[in-house]
Order: sequence, then structure tokens, then C-alpha cells
Amino acid sequence: MSQRSYFRDDPDPDNDRLEREIFAARTINTLGEIRKQSKSSVSGLIAPWGAGKSTALQMIVDGLEQHNSSPWTVVDLNPWLYSDVDALQLGFFVALREALPREQRWSRKRERVGNFFTAISPMGKVNGLAGVDASSALESLGEKIAGDVSANALKKKAEEALEELEKPILFVMDDLDRLTPEELLMVFKLVRLVGRLPNIYYLLSYDEKTLLDLIQQTSIASGNRARARDYMEKIIQVRFDVPDLRPRQKANLVDSAINELLATYSIELSKIDSETFGSLYRNCLRHYLTTPRAINRYFAQVDAFYDSLNDEVNFINFALITFIRTFEPGAYKNLTGAWRDELLGEAIELHFSRTKESVSDKEKRWHEMLADAHVARTNIPGIYKVLLSLFPRLHPDGGSFSARQRLTESQGVGNRDYFDRYFNFGVPDDDVSDVSLQRYINQLEEASEATSLNIIREALLNDTQRTCRKMRQLLAGKPSASTALLPVLADAYAVADHELFSVDGSALLHVEQLASLAITEVEPDKVAETVNAVNGRAFGAIMLSSALSTLTNTETPLQPDLISCIARILEERVDALTRHPLAEVSSHDFRHVYHWRITAGKDVADPRLRQALLDGRWSALDFAARCVGVAVSGRAESLSELHFDVLDEVIGLNYFYAELETLMSEDIPLPRMHHYADTIENRRIMALGQLKQRRDRDRATPEG
Repeated sequence: MSQRSYFRDDPDPDNDRLEREIFAARTINTLGEIRKQSKSSVSGLIAPWGAGKSTALQMIVDGLEQHNSSPWTVVDLNPWLYSDVDALQLGFFVALREALPREQRWSRKRERVGNFFTAISPMGKVNGLAGVDASSALESLGEKIAGDVSANALKKKAEEALEELEKPILFVMDDLDRLTPEELLMVFKLVRLVGRLPNIYYLLSYDEKTLLDLIQQTSIASGNRARARDYMEKIIQVRFDVPDLRPRQKANLVDSAINELLATYSIELSKIDSETFGSLYRNCLRHYLTTPRAINRYFAQVDAFYDSLNDEVNFINFALITFIRTFEPGAYKNLTGAWRDELLGEAIELHFSRTKESVSDKEKRWHEMLADAHVARTNIPGIYKVLLSLFPRLHPDGGSFSARQRLTESQGVGNRDYFDRYFNFGVPDDDVSDVSLQRYINQLEEASEATSLNIIREALLNDTQRTCRKMRQLLAGKPSASTALLPVLADAYAVADHELFSVDGSALLHVEQLASLAITEVEPDKVAETVNAVNGRAFGAIMLSSALSTLTNTETPLQPDLISCIARILEERVDALTRHPLAEVSSHDFRHVYHWRITAGKDVADPRLRQALLDGRWSALDFAARCVGVAVSGRAESLSELHFDVLDEVIGLNYFYAELETLMSEDIPLPRMHHYADTIENRRIMALGQLKQRRDRDRATPEG
């Protein structure tokens, strides 16, 4: 957390970044003019909540007390301490009496003031004052009142005494906007009751909008705003409006807070992040960050919760999510609720909708959703822009290619791998910290560290897609770590699902992609050793071949020995298969045949396969059966098309027509696509049925 006290809400007159001292000096001068022209007055120090009223007020008070040419006696009267108007009145009288001069020559004058207070005060309330026992003092004064002297006569004598004050008394009342409607009227009754005593002045500090709201709730205004304002104008004779923050002042406060947080957490903003925050500040945030308190409140939230996520999320994204949480809690709740799937591009029903939503229709729909989340209509366009920036998939076209690419490579909230971190205020238990993952990979790079390898293995097995995506960002330039991880990737590959239409993508393809990166990082002198180590895993050779095939279509430079080493282990595996009947060979093991043909080349592999058929090691029926493809739907697998091209390239379709003539002449079931489970018997049915259909079609088609 930064050293700056964002949570501080006390007056801070020593920190005058907002030029309040100039305003305070002008206010002091004006109060001096008022005392010259009026024996008493009520002034208002007016500004919205959080605009710095208390700081400005403290500067004014300090200046008045230190004013050499025209000094004041300032009395801070807190109306919160009093339960009703009687108690407040007594509190005022006691405070005033304490503010009168103590010299001997003032003893008689103090007595006159006390006599007036005693005459109009409800004595039963004196002992009820919080922290004050003024009853004995006031009662002793009351005993000195001789005869039937009217309150008006006593008031006149008190006024004569107060007119002789060298230093006028200013009663300061802050935070009137935090009172209840009844408490506020209580204060105004006091001011009206004793507000015309000479050399007694009032400075009331408040947020005008809130005060008008409070007065509207009373019988004085009965809900009428104009009547509430008229009432206020009768009370307040002079207004001191604290200047609003100028745009440059607001921007400077925000820049200062941002820069301090960046320094605290050692963050260097990218150009894109800097431009993003600047644009959204102009279009949205500045309409909320209108006062020093609002700015401090916002950055206090960022500072309080970012520490546990440093280097784990994007700072600007976190700051923007915190902005929504702080100022639009209704919208914030929906981010993890009803809106989540659409924000992350996981709302399948929208992808497969028959009617494509237009840009204007989508914007209108989201504006209504934001309104339902209690975002003010005037703020909806800005908040929508913030959401579009944070969640590129929210754009009608899914966002620009560059935005989507940045999303996959970033720690942004729009990236499903990082989304939950922003709302968990830390890395969830079912996630792997980027910092920790980087540390494990670095440890593997320095030495084969078993603990780190096991932790990564668990992450790959339990959260395959997310771990693979993160490691693709971390593994580049790490040859030793890549070498150590490839066998572990083969273990993950063996159990990975191949769900093509999963929102999170195929786990199998994620492992292949990571393996593709890893094999390009292996040092030349480690290629053979690494390939052999991976081949020790059941799915190792197929994974390497699949990873290699994704690279051959790119311009990625490959180690010269890599292709030959992978071709060699595939050849060894196929060689072993030729020593067994294909009925005993699993579908998984037969996949090595396909991968060998791709890696070593058909000119190398096909003659060997042809020979296995010709010398009877493999039967024509079972070879064809093994060449039936498998369709995947979710996690379910079923038999599909026969790969005629493989049969034709290895030995020719006529070979199979001839070898299987007798079987095809029998009454065999028609092949039903995506119906049969993967067994050797079902494969034979599918192979025979499709071969018969193909043969009959070929014979029915005239040559030439």
C-alpha cells in the first residue's frame, strides 16, 4: 500500500494543492467588510460533499484567529452534540459566555449577558448538555436579577455589553448537511432566536443540495423546492461558494494519485494502457471524480485491494473495475452475475442466434440494462464505453483483431483466465498465480527441480487450458524448462479432452500448441534425448508429431534433427505394431501409423505398410477397419467416414475390393454414420459397408 493517506477525511490546510488559501483569504477579507457594515450576520460556506469545505473552513478559522489588524474570537459549535433546540440554545449560551473577555472590567458585562440568557433559557435543560455543567453558573447569575425585569430589557443590557467587544465572536458550525431534517431546523431556530446580538456572527458550512433536500422534508417546504430555497435565503445573508475544481486541477489530482500508485507498485504503463485510461477519464470518470473526496475515495479503493494482485492482473483494468465498484455498485454486481457470459463472449445463445443484432440494437439493449442497474441516464454512455474497453468481446463484431489478440496475451479482466481475480481480490484457490508459475519455470530453467515440475503437472492436469495459455506467455526463451516440461505435457495430452465446441477450447489442442512452442526451445544437443524421454509416455510420440505438424505450416525455424528423431520413434512404434494382428491393436496405437506417414513422408511409410498387408501380417479387413475415422461430439466418440485416400495411397482400392469380395457379397448392414461405438467389430461393419458402396459406385461410373 502507498504511503499516501487516501482514507484521510480530516481537514488538511497544510496541503493546499487546490488554491483554497486564496479563497480563504478572500473570505476573511469579506467577513471583515461585513463586520464593518453589520452588527451581526449569518454567512454560508457552501460546497458539495467532499469538495474541501472543512479544509477551507479550517484555513478561514486559522486566518481569522491570526488576523493582526482585525482579530476575531472563533467558537466552534457542534450541533451534533445536542439533542434538541433547548439543549443547543444552552450550549450556545455557555460557549458565548466562555468566549467573553476574562478581565475584571468585563465582570459586570458578563453578568448582564448571563442575566439575559437566564431569562430566556429553560433551566431544566442545563444539566443535559453533553460534557457541560453550566447550571450553577447560570443559576448564580439568575439570582442576581432583582425585581420584575423583562426579557427585552435584559436583552438591551446584554446588547450594550456585547457592543463593547473589541473582537467580534464568530460561531462556526460545520457539516450541517449531515443532520436530520429536525436537527437542521433546530439549528436554524437558534440562529433566528439569537442571531441579531451585536458582534455575534455565524458561519454555517454545508452542501446546499443536501440542505435543500432536508428542508423539503419538513413542514416548512412540504416537498416544494422553491419554498425550501426561499427559507434558506431568509437564513443565509452572505454566500461563500467554495470554487469547483477546475478541469486541470481534477486531472492533476488524478495524475498525482495514479503516478504515486505506479511508483509504489513498480508499474510501467504501456502506451495503450495510458491512452485507454486517458480516453475513459475524459469520456466517463471525470464526471464522477468531481471533488477531492471522490478522488481520494476512488484511489483509496484501488490502493487497498491492488497489493494482493500486483503482477497478477492489469493495473489499469483493475483501476477501471474498481471505479465501477466504487461509483456504480449495481452495475458491478451484474459483472459477475447476469452479464458475465456475454462480457466474456461465452453467451452461446447469442452466437447461434438466427438474427444478428445490429450495433444500435445492442447498444440500446445495454443502455437499458445499465439503467436497470441504477446507473443514471446521463452516465450510461460513459459506463458503456468503459465496459466496451474492458471487454472487447462485448463489441458487436467481437472487437478488432488486435484487441482480441491483446486480450489473449494480457492479464485483462476480459480474459476469462483472469476475470475472477478482479472480483476475488486475489488469485483464487483453483487458479495458479502468474508470479508463482513464472518462478516455477525459472527454477526449472536453472535446474531440474522436482517440486516445481510436480506443481506444474498438477496445474496442467487440473486446469489444462488456462495453464497452457499462461505458459505460452512464459516459456519462450527457456530451453531447459521446455526440455523438462515436454514429458509432463505428454502426460497431460494423454488425458486431455478434445471438445471442439467448448467455450474454453479443446484441452488437447492447447497442449499441442504448448508442445509446439516447447520443442522449438530445446537445445540442438538435447533434441534426441528429449524426444526419447517424451516417447517413454504412451501419447508422447503422437503429441510430438501433432505439435510438429502445426509448425511445418509456419515459418518457425526447426532443429535439423527434430523431424528425423520424431520420425524415428514413430517408425519404431509402427514396426512393433506390424508384429501383431490389427485386431489386437488399439485405435490409439494405430494413430501412430497416420503420424508416421505425415512426419516421415508417404514415400517412406507406405511401402512398409504395403508389405505388411502383402505378407499377411495385417489383414485387409482390419487395415480398412482401422482407417475408419472417429467423430467427436463433446466427450462422446462415434465411428464416421472411412479414409479411402489412405487405402488408395498405401496399396490401392482394388486390392481391398479383391481381398474382401466374398465378405462384400454377403448381406452386410448399411454403414450408419455417428452411430457405432469404437470397437473392432463395429469398425469392420463400417469399413465393409463403405467399401461396398464405393465399389458399386465406381463400377456404375463409366471410365474415361
